[in-house]
Amino acid sequence: MTLERMKRWQKIVLCILCVTALTVLANYLLQRFWAHRDGQFVPDYPRVELTENSDYDTIFLQTGLGRPAVDKLLADGNFQAILDAQDLFFNPPKGECTALLGWFTREDMLETPGPFLADIQPGDILITLSTHTIGWRHGHAGIAVEPDTTLECAAWGADSACFPAQEWTDYTNYAVLRLKDSPPETGQKVADYGLSTLLGVPYHLTSGFIGPKAPDPEAWQFGLHCSYLVWYAYQHFGYDLDSDGGRLVSTYDLIHSDLVEVVQIYGMDPRQFLKEEG
Repeated sequence: MTLERMKRWQKIVLCILCVTALTVLANYLLQRFWAHRDGQFVPDYPRVELTENSDYDTIFLQTGLGRPAVDKLLADGNFQAILDAQDLFFNPPKGECTALLGWFTREDMLETPGPFLADIQPGDILITLSTHTIGWRHGHAGIAVEPDTTLECAAWGADSACFPAQEWTDYTNYAVLRLKDSPPETGQKVADYGLSTLLGVPYHLTSGFIGPKAPDPEAWQFGLHCSYLVWYAYQHFGYDLDSDGGRLVSTYDLIHSDLVEVVQIYGMDPRQFLKEEG
């Protein structure tokens, strides 16, 4: 090899190393700082004393509990749970950024056990924005198939499976959503369909992009990712939860759907949900 050719190869190798180093540094900065620029929400407004006669909006701002959860707790004579939720909302446990796929994909998890799930019914939608990749908070979603069990498509290389619902309280933020103005039977039908048709399906990041948006489950290309699983289960019964109608179904599309209402949020700003409803 000539000296000139060797120098050219040295420059190429040096360029590759520089690009790799810059890529790694950019990913680190995005994951470490950009993804956490908002952080876990803690109320920046005054805490007020709650009573059983406090209105729904006040309770929601103070606890993250929506009307369905408040009605359930009051009907059970468990007003103390509302006060406990207020304590957790204003004084959340500390979180830490943990590895899911190295520095490429990470999750913000609580260092100690998190808040309780006030009311989970089959068909309820669970969402967190704690998961982030290269600085983008795409989050994660699942659907309750039993009060203590969720159906999720969690990661590349893994088929959709059932997980304990309580694990959602380990995230630094989460939301529980429910189809508006619908009887419990509707949620149960969605949950049953999920278990019978969407359990054990391969993870496909491009679900909905190739061919029809909602292909037949028997189609060769059928696969799921987390938020697409939720959308697919509901669209089977005529409910399109994709708020922007695009090919990609994201956690944000589900959160902003006009067809759902908040049962409970934690680590999220309740004012954005009140603004949307208003």
